[in-house]
Amino acid sequence: MASTLLLEIGCEELPTSFLDGALEQLATLVPEELTRARVAFGAVRVLGTPRRLSVLVHDVADAVAAREEELLGPAESAAKTPAGEWSKAAEGFARKNDLSLDALSIAETPKGRYLRAVKRTPGAETSALLPDALGAVCRRIAFAKSMRWADGDVAFGRPIQWIVALLGDAVIPFSFAGIAAGRNTRGHRFLSPDRFDLARAEGYVEALASAHAMVDTAARRSGMMAALDAAAKEAGGTLREDAFLEREVTGLVEEAFVVAGRFDENFLKLPDALIESVMRDHQRYFAVQRTDAAKAEGNGRLLPVFLTVVNTALDEATIRRGNERVMRARLSDAAFFVEQDRKHPLADRVADLDGVVFHAKLGSYGDKARRLASLAPSLATAFGVDGAQSARAASLAKADLVTLTVGEFPELQGEMGAYHARLDGEPGAVADAIGEHYQPKGAADEVAPSPMGAVVAITDRVDTLVGCLAVGLKPTGSEDPFGLRRLAGGVVRTLLQHRVRLSLAELAGASWDVYAAENGKMLAAATGAKTTREALVATVVDFCADRLRVLLDARFGRDLVSACMAAGKDDPVDVAERVEALATFWKTPAAADLGVAFKRVFNISREAPAGELTMEDLGRLTQPAETALIEAFAHARAELEPLWAGRKYAEALELIARSLRAPVDRLFTEVFVMDKDEVMRASRLRLLGRIADSVAGFARFDALEG
Repeated sequence: MASTLLLEIGCEELPTSFLDGALEQLATLVPEELTRARVAFGAVRVLGTPRRLSVLVHDVADAVAAREEELLGPAESAAKTPAGEWSKAAEGFARKNDLSLDALSIAETPKGRYLRAVKRTPGAETSALLPDALGAVCRRIAFAKSMRWADGDVAFGRPIQWIVALLGDAVIPFSFAGIAAGRNTRGHRFLSPDRFDLARAEGYVEALASAHAMVDTAARRSGMMAALDAAAKEAGGTLREDAFLEREVTGLVEEAFVVAGRFDENFLKLPDALIESVMRDHQRYFAVQRTDAAKAEGNGRLLPVFLTVVNTALDEATIRRGNERVMRARLSDAAFFVEQDRKHPLADRVADLDGVVFHAKLGSYGDKARRLASLAPSLATAFGVDGAQSARAASLAKADLVTLTVGEFPELQGEMGAYHARLDGEPGAVADAIGEHYQPKGAADEVAPSPMGAVVAITDRVDTLVGCLAVGLKPTGSEDPFGLRRLAGGVVRTLLQHRVRLSLAELAGASWDVYAAENGKMLAAATGAKTTREALVATVVDFCADRLRVLLDARFGRDLVSACMAAGKDDPVDVAERVEALATFWKTPAAADLGVAFKRVFNISREAPAGELTMEDLGRLTQPAETALIEAFAHARAELEPLWAGRKYAEALELIARSLRAPVDRLFTEVFVMDKDEVMRASRLRLLGRIADSVAGFARFDALEG
């Protein structure tokens, strides 16, 4: 027989982050503890609301069979003393496995004589094993911040109010935090406040739904989104999609009710991003956009409507009035901030950045703005944008940090700068770049979409990377307080997205030079830096290459990526193109043989003596296999050079496979390269070294595994 197991931990309302984290842990903890108890089980279903953490485990076996397990310990020489008594090692083995010394013996094994014991675990009813297992689950749930309450010493995310533990229709008796498990649960705090008993674990979801507690998170989210879509349509628009709000608000309610509200249309003169920030970040309201919002550029997409998801709508009119009052106050404050900020052009605020510290060792944000303006033109050419405009965008990029609006709404830095730049009459490309330069903010975010935005985004990140690494602020282990790994990832991702080839070494060197210039007094190379220019450039390249490796490994596998990066990692786009070409070629029938052949070429050519391949060397190589390889390589080399120069990597690989694989194989079959004659050996090794060099800029085949 098999039954369903239910564990429900009822508590005071948990924040969404606590709820999501605890449910994620339960999905792992419950299977671990059941497996440790040797209980067989089927599918595990994790459920929850702000007031409860729940898990249903299906097909739980009613009993656990007896088990006999043979255990081997240390060798006899370590298990027994010279007097023939059990040693300390044997006693430790017995304690570890909860055995008496009488259960120990010495057994013959294929490896010799070893300490042996047979551990017999009796069978048991599952119901007898579950109290310890469920208690362990409760104790192991961790929160970012826990609290203690009453006189207990148990820490949990919020005070626990009740616990339900059922195997089928039977209560599993155990206690946690002074609460004894039972079958009594609670529904919605307001819509179904009375306690009630659960007859069985089966039917739990339906029983709670009838009490207005939608414990299935996916179903609760789906119902909420359907209600929001309907409310937005009724208001004459469409819902503004927001993954953060969707997740956050789902975790705030047990049953979702939507209340629509409105605000004065005059507030629509404010930037859309500001209105949405008031709704989203301060109130957790959903925005509604016009059905023709796609035609609007940057602003004017919203309707004067907001949607609130509440846990109960018993008095919808009162809720609406209260929310509208809050929105009116918030938007009035925002309008005041914008009005005050508009009294001065964005360019006039750059001077105020001198009073805002960027980093104690790297100067102010004013210093940073001047560095960015100096560095940006060097990238502009590569991205095909105007250098003067790029410098202008870079110099203004941080100016909104000293506005009242960003002081109150820091999440709008960049966006408010773009808004003010447009109103100040700055070119559209400059305004767009200011608004985009913080992208990507995280691994899941899009990079700056416009070329000039990409220029400023990369310039900003490289400036921070070079400065922090130069003064010794390199991340250690999991500690990265300045987010340098994220910044390096942003540089690499932006280059890959825009397919712009440039040298990381040249970029880092140019940034160092800006720091060390006469007006770059923060570093001044000789006094502020803890490294040299050459060492710093190498560090930045390695740092960015590590992020590039992570991105490429996920798509192509470490083996191919390592081979290409070993040949050069300074240009992320070039590395990606080489990896893509090699990965495509590696799926062809010729790839495996060519890889083996060229790996031998690379490995053996390491023994080549110093010096170039000379005509004298070629004159000595007269065996048929040698002359065939020399001739094939001469023809292939003439065709390869323009292919490498034009980055036609796929064609180059096909040419190598077609022209050189067979001659290389023949040489290794018919000729003993490591000849006893030093002169002959050197000539052959120089030939193989020249062949290896011809592809070394593409990939190091000796870095391939296998």
